[in-house]
Amino acid sequence: MSGKITIDGLRNGLAKMAPDEQAKALALLSKINIDLSESRGDLTGTGVSGFIFDNRTYKADSHKDAFIKLTQLLLRKFPDQVDVLLRIHGTSKKYFSKSVSDFKHGYEKIKGTDIYADTNDNAAQLNRRCQRILQAFGVDSTTFIIIPG
Repeated sequence: MSGKITIDGLRNGLAKMAPDEQAKALALLSKINIDLSESRGDLTGTGVSGFIFDNRTYKADSHKDAFIKLTQLLLRKFPDQVDVLLRIHGTSKKYFSKSVSDFKHGYEKIKGTDIYADTNDNAAQLNRRCQRILQAFGVDSTTFIIIPG
């Protein structure tokens, strides 16, 4: 054993855990800023008819729509953890903020909150952001699936 920890190794280890253990591990990884999300280049240029989350199907007209709706669903599921969104960010930009001045263009208010989401990105990056949100809330990313349009 080499003793090196890899993102793929972490993903494989998480896949073998019980769901409650996965949630705890994902929450911990998010708190120490370890990002397990992957960019799916195969989504670029694709349409969306909806998505599946927690074994339920939801209608979505675009990748942006799926991103916003997933965020709203997670906030309904975890109403006491709204501030988790504010801790999710990229290396050079915020993904969520209470101030629209943090975004140059392409943002949308999350219904029922005072938080705005940056929506100015391509399909692959919006999907990756969905994975990061799921991880931050301690939810297995395999519970979210985009349905091509």
